[in-house]
Amino acid sequence: MPLDGLRPAATFAVMRLDESYLPALRTLLPEPVEIVGGGLEGQSTARFLLSAGYERVTLRDRDPQVEAPDGCAFVGGEGYLQGIPATCSIVRSAGIRPDLPAFAALRERGGNVVSQLHIFLGLFQGVHGGRVAGITGTFGKGTMTTILSRMLEASGVAHVVGGNIGTPMLDLLREEVLPDVALLELSSFQLSDLGPVPGLPREAFAPRLGLAGRVTIEHLDWHRDQIEYWEAKARLCEEQSDTDHAVYLLDDPGSVFVGMAGSSVHHGVGKGGAFEPRVDGLLDSEGRQILSRSEMRVPGAFQIQNAALALQASLLLGGDLDSSLRAAREFEGLQHRLQFAGEAAGVRFYNDSYATRPEATLAAVEALSDRPLALVLGGSDKNIDFSELAEGLRASKHVVYVALIGATAGRLREALEKDGALPFRVEDQPHLPEAFAACREAVAMGGSVLLSPACASFGLFKNYKERGEAFLALAAAATA
Repeated sequence: MPLDGLRPAATFAVMRLDESYLPALRTLLPEPVEIVGGGLEGQSTARFLLSAGYERVTLRDRDPQVEAPDGCAFVGGEGYLQGIPATCSIVRSAGIRPDLPAFAALRERGGNVVSQLHIFLGLFQGVHGGRVAGITGTFGKGTMTTILSRMLEASGVAHVVGGNIGTPMLDLLREEVLPDVALLELSSFQLSDLGPVPGLPREAFAPRLGLAGRVTIEHLDWHRDQIEYWEAKARLCEEQSDTDHAVYLLDDPGSVFVGMAGSSVHHGVGKGGAFEPRVDGLLDSEGRQILSRSEMRVPGAFQIQNAALALQASLLLGGDLDSSLRAAREFEGLQHRLQFAGEAAGVRFYNDSYATRPEATLAAVEALSDRPLALVLGGSDKNIDFSELAEGLRASKHVVYVALIGATAGRLREALEKDGALPFRVEDQPHLPEAFAACREAVAMGGSVLLSPACASFGLFKNYKERGEAFLALAAAATA
């Protein structure tokens, strides 16, 4: 059944100076406002507050070269947190930890330290009565968000999409007209301090629907440990009430931890749930296959899981079953996520540069199990344990060659060779072009070359996008 009170096709105007809109914003953020973090999100926050009539806004960033929007003051450099007024409001950008001493000091004085997520929820849900679906997970959250959006679009459910997936959520509020549903992809950074803010309704600060994919471990260069990471993810559902909904995977402990954090209506996806993802397709509660793996344009069992979670969420948000299933079948995937990059002389090329976790790499390896596979692994080191990755690769009978690149090459080789002789060849390569050439040669008789590094890109590349673009260029040259 749809969420209580949801009007899928309804829209409402967001009038920046409406008397019913500004009091909540002013309660949440009394002037002056200090924005900490001057990247894409911080810039968006500054523009939004200036458009709402704020006159005392300061943007702060460690980088002295950041340019603040017209009408916004700027403090940059190593001392960027110095001189914060004793009485003010702070908006924390997602990459800034919420426990900085400057933030703690302001809280002790009774000031508010909030994020874009607080502002969006407080206004979109607390004032206008909209419904937010928050989507998180260690990997796959962008895919789940996009599939869910396609399902709602196919079902005629008006909605907007933002958050970690690309569009800052406050940019959505600046639109003249908004639909009643918002899909937000949310990282652990964005969720890390989510909770009620004094002066506004407590129930506003929890998404009406929380959707959690697989939750393992990530960002140990930012989070202190796995416990802190899981607790940050769990804030997605922690404040949910018994009129809200949580969707999660029954067979994944991290996903269950997030979904069960609040007192919402629980919708477990898996055996015993409304939908059961299997290696070969998706079953409904009566055991009938409603979606086949062979029907889907993106390969892999993990894609069935993503579709199952999105399907459950779509039905709760007003989508219909047939339209949602059609959207799942037609979904072609996201760039840098197991992206087909062409074929030359019987060799297929796949760009999975977004796979910065071992679990994501193993899922990609499983998805391409129909042919001999040559794999590019490695990148910068985030203190990830590679033992399960090594075990999974050794058990994959179709892997014939692994090229190791980047700072983690040595640790990856150590993990792979820990239990003796390998069933595939492993070689260190100086950079991606050499790795690509070696992989292509290894499967020259007809196979697949996969970039799925299980590591971040820093050191060799600026980010995963640059790494993926480099692979796509190599594939384009090979297929020209």
